[in-house]
Amino acid sequence: MKFYFDGDSFTYGGSLDKVGAVAEEVRWSKLVCDHFGAEEINLSTGGASNDAVMRHTFGQPTTEVHDFYFFQTTIPSRGEIFDPRKHRWEYPVTGAETGNEGWIKYGLNEDVETRCMERWGPIEGPKFIQWMRFGFSRVHNEHYGRTKETIAYNALKAYVASIGRARRSFFSTLVRFEKEKPCTDNKYDLYHINKINNWPKHKVVPPELLVYDKIPNDGHPSVEGHKTIAKYVIDIVSERLSDEGSVC
Repeated sequence: MKFYFDGDSFTYGGSLDKVGAVAEEVRWSKLVCDHFGAEEINLSTGGASNDAVMRHTFGQPTTEVHDFYFFQTTIPSRGEIFDPRKHRWEYPVTGAETGNEGWIKYGLNEDVETRCMERWGPIEGPKFIQWMRFGFSRVHNEHYGRTKETIAYNALKAYVASIGRARRSFFSTLVRFEKEKPCTDNKYDLYHINKINNWPKHKVVPPELLVYDKIPNDGHPSVEGHKTIAKYVIDIVSERLSDEGSVC
């Protein structure tokens, strides 16, 4: 069997190197594949956008159908560009900062500006900063981001349905459907739980959220956190494969 994964650092195994672990050896996608004896195909990268996930899926025709699909839609304000000089796709700035709504309201912070200068140099760096300042102050807004993510989510859902994998798929997404019965695996809501990394002790974590251990002062799942996520996903996959009478 082959299991297909795509998303950002939360699906890749971001920051595990900070605690001396190798992402490819301990991340939740690897643990899930080990459990089912499946080959892991993980295209996730840190700072990835929904555009990148869509490009990986639809950018080139493929006749191969995998046994299970795991899609994590990412922070809506992220994007990517193709750099003709480097001949590769680039994220203007990587990191969780691209999802900080404060960008939209207050503009870029110094850390992001520093990254722009480091990545694009003294000539192009200021131009990218100016471009993003305008984008986040005038172009990007909550409705725009929600609409773009909904389009990505619906396209990916339609894709897995078209290849007979509607039940053999798992979605972690920020999309909310207030007037509909939830049709996503939103208990695994990476960014919501990440935002409450310092959740006040007097407040109760919403029951629909999966609580997992995180790397201190980071927010990404720790080695133990990946085990918790893997167990949650394994239970879902087992149930869905069992419904088809094909559980391993």
